[in-house]
Amino acid sequence: MPKKSGAVPSYRVTSAGVNPTEDRAHRMRMYFIAMTLRLLCVLSVFWVSGWWLIIPAVGAVVLPWFAVMVGNAVAYGGEEQVAVPEPLELASNDPVPDSNVDAAEPELLIVDVDPVRRSDSSRAAFTADQIEDEA
Repeated sequence: MPKKSGAVPSYRVTSAGVNPTEDRAHRMRMYFIAMTLRLLCVLSVFWVSGWWLIIPAVGAVVLPWFAVMVGNAVAYGGEEQVAVPEPLELASNDPVPDSNVDAAEPELLIVDVDPVRRSDSSRAAFTADQIEDEA
């Protein structure tokens, strides 16, 4: 999804999502709030009577589970689709010398060489021998 600034679209570089530090701080706040509510439920068990006692008792039992679930829920932030620009097509400016070649068919180039590592000592020795022969 490109964001337009004037006539030129701009694209996001990454879809990394939420900053891990901010996510961790948010989860810690949510855990703290849930456990504070649990503490209030446990303390209110001692001064609430009758059928109202069920509410703080259920809160004291359920809130630890809820706090752990919220505390372990990591925000991934990967739900949105990242806009990808269309690839550019490379075209040659050279005119086609042969009129028998179909202009719609692209030219296929195959590069087939043996890979050589620069740190290969046998290649370096061979190159040094070649230099000595030329001198």
